[in-house]
Amino acid sequence: MHYTPLLLPLLSFSLTVSADAFTRHPRKHALEIAKIRHEIQENRDARDYRIPASRSANGKRLVRKKRAVCQVSFPNNTISTSSSATYPDITSTSTLGQNGWAHGSSTKTSSARPSATSHSNSNSDWTLVKTHSGNSFFDEWDFWQWDDPTHGTVSFQSADAAWSQGLVSVNGNGHAMMKVDTTQNVQGGRKAIRITTQRAFTGGMVLMDAYHMPTGCGTWPAWWQNGPNWPNGGEIDILEGVNAFTQNQVSLHTGSGCKMPNNLNNNQLGSLTTGGFDSYNCASYETSNQGCGVRDGTNDNSYGTGFNNVNGGVYAMVWDKAGIKVWWFPRSSIPFDITNETPDPSGWGTPVANFVSDQCDPYTYFYDHVNIFDTTLCGDWAGADSVWNYAGYAGQGQSCASITGYSTCSDFVLNSGSSFNEAYWEVSERFLFPIFTFHFFIASHLDL
Repeated sequence: MHYTPLLLPLLSFSLTVSADAFTRHPRKHALEIAKIRHEIQENRDARDYRIPASRSANGKRLVRKKRAVCQVSFPNNTISTSSSATYPDITSTSTLGQNGWAHGSSTKTSSARPSATSHSNSNSDWTLVKTHSGNSFFDEWDFWQWDDPTHGTVSFQSADAAWSQGLVSVNGNGHAMMKVDTTQNVQGGRKAIRITTQRAFTGGMVLMDAYHMPTGCGTWPAWWQNGPNWPNGGEIDILEGVNAFTQNQVSLHTGSGCKMPNNLNNNQLGSLTTGGFDSYNCASYETSNQGCGVRDGTNDNSYGTGFNNVNGGVYAMVWDKAGIKVWWFPRSSIPFDITNETPDPSGWGTPVANFVSDQCDPYTYFYDHVNIFDTTLCGDWAGADSVWNYAGYAGQGQSCASITGYSTCSDFVLNSGSSFNEAYWEVSERFLFPIFTFHFFIASHLDL
């Protein structure tokens, strides 16, 4: 999730999500948490994924290392197959592998972690390898508790602090909740949540079913994913926006060399956003963090208030050798194969975003991704003067300065806690597994 001069005249943003995984370059842990924290302090603008302090006893980050065997690499454990293939391909109908899932340490929840194993269905080319649901949803996530790399007016909370203050919970419907503090007046930054998966993936599919997402002036929520050594490991922003937007934007941020073809809009529902740089160049450093962004102007319910008014729905991201695709399904239009636990992207129609691999190898520019939920407040995007005082973009008809009566985003955030009652995530993939689940599918043993 990086500020980019892409959306409004000169800015844009990015979304991310990680999925089942094939890794052609399994990684090892390498750096101790002290070094990681030092790097974070010196590189606050870079969104390397780091292991937060909840794992300070043995926290490390992954380092690239080539290996011929196709594997899924995690910070704590690894799922491997006997295939020597390096690229997953969802078009294959080959036999799926059965992969076990070893558990890491859990975070604070109200019940013990249920058993989680891989799941294969003969009607699908994808094997489910991980489910986050109900009381165990927050297991195997790390809570970011340092300064916001995008300079938000926010104070991200540790796991213990988040639970004790009610900022994370599992409600009576079994849905995981992630909230922003609504104390009316605060100093420094308003308390909020950012969580990161403890396991990393390269390639695959991820589905997320949410009933509610944060919305309102001052908010910058995102469901996204990134890899190490940003931007070289890549970033995929799946669901992201700011303030009172009603249209989602899907974005890529990469190292130098990843480009999209000029006919990109012909094969997707969304439209490539424009900015002050080449919109087809996904390289962050060459576009002042603009990257490649696709805005969903075809739906008024893909983000924010519109999303919440239809009780949300399912976002799906597929990352394979053909490229990276994202679909959005409102609650009333979720495909049966998703609800039936047999996902088949070939029947999902045209994706909202379709970043093809013609000039952007998805396993060179993207690898070892961790999945992230967060709600930043203000920051480089939502809090920029040109955004706070701007209207008429991504479905927002009135500027936040006019809506709130505050001339700056930070002043509003620090002094208007009651305005953040709608700034919460409520996630529930009830159609695939128990209420409020977060699913990773992985295709394995494919004939490539």
